[in-house]
Amino acid sequence: MHDLAIRKAREENFLVAFPKVDGVRRLAVHDTEPSDELMATAVSNLRSLWCRGQAPNVSRFTRLKVLSTSNSLSADYEPDKFGRLSLLRYVKVHLAVRQEDKNSFGKFIGGMRFLQTLDLRAMLPCDLPDFVWNIKTLRHVLLSNRSLGPPPSIDLTNLQTLTGVRARESWVAQGSPKLSNVKHLEIFVPKAQGGVQWDAIVTLLHTMKYLVVLYFWGPDIPLKIIDMRHFLFRCRLTNLTLYDTEYDKERAQPDYRQPLNQIVVDDGMLPKYLIKVQLMNIKFSKDPFPVVEMLENLRYLRLNGSKLLLRLCCSARGFGKLEQLHLSHLTGLEEWEIEQGAMPMLKNLDVFKCHALRVPLGLQYLTVLQELKWWDNGTSETEENEIRSICKHIPSVDIANFSD
Repeated sequence: MHDLAIRKAREENFLVAFPKVDGVRRLAVHDTEPSDELMATAVSNLRSLWCRGQAPNVSRFTRLKVLSTSNSLSADYEPDKFGRLSLLRYVKVHLAVRQEDKNSFGKFIGGMRFLQTLDLRAMLPCDLPDFVWNIKTLRHVLLSNRSLGPPPSIDLTNLQTLTGVRARESWVAQGSPKLSNVKHLEIFVPKAQGGVQWDAIVTLLHTMKYLVVLYFWGPDIPLKIIDMRHFLFRCRLTNLTLYDTEYDKERAQPDYRQPLNQIVVDDGMLPKYLIKVQLMNIKFSKDPFPVVEMLENLRYLRLNGSKLLLRLCCSARGFGKLEQLHLSHLTGLEEWEIEQGAMPMLKNLDVFKCHALRVPLGLQYLTVLQELKWWDNGTSETEENEIRSICKHIPSVDIANFSD
């Protein structure tokens, strides 16, 4: 199939794979570094370069519009030379840039006045210089984990994707950036003491109309973030992930039963068109399933890390379109009831590290289930035999205990 794709690409003059590079506009380099002599033949015409192996010295390709590398650029990389690549629209690179090199790295990006997509997810976290955010053509910015987000009050109304960023403390006093057209947002919110207050994030969300994907991670996610009934994007949001990082610190306290910010989910809080939901380490004090199971388009649900939940119930007609369900680290969960008619389309069920959970009532009603993973739940031999007896209709049943 790969050979066929390469041949058709060559016939259509769409892309030529190395080593035949003379006169091509789009070049893919796989697993080897082309010599300078060979690459010199592509200098005048090359517009797009994809490198899966070691990338060549690309600063000579002054007409380049697309650059994508999976490995580090060659050792003779010098950020200042990239100022020549002013026509780049799409950049996906892996650079070993230290924080002290930020200014020279900024010159590498700052000269790209037509840049639309900047993908630096393969790099170590490196805060971009503020002037980079002033590139008016930016549409998609994908950074590595917790890189500093855009400066306050900057106009980024052309931006559609912003991921891997950390909210700034200055957003509290000076106002958050203008992100009114962002469709995909992934942002880390630091701890409140000396960091960004959640109030600033709520203010930011109230300016956003077109969000489709939202991913928040940070400590003590409050109810005012989970309650989305007042946000303008509530009819567009399809993917939601909330990850409370404070739980990781609490995990060492097994008797921790009264955490702050206990969460109760009520009807209408979650956008009704959600397709994928991940609620990780949220401090639910009441079963959220009666609300979540009424999301008519929900296909994927992950519920992770709650000490307070003692019981879950999937009611008849609940989770009508759910296909994948993942339950993990629900350390207080003792009982889970599945009523007949619930989850009629469920194909994959994973239950992981729910040590207090007894064999769920109603597993036999999951008639279309294709795969069950029951891992590290402290299951006894008797319980394992019971599960296997109930789940004879499931093609793949994997039960295992990994921890002592």
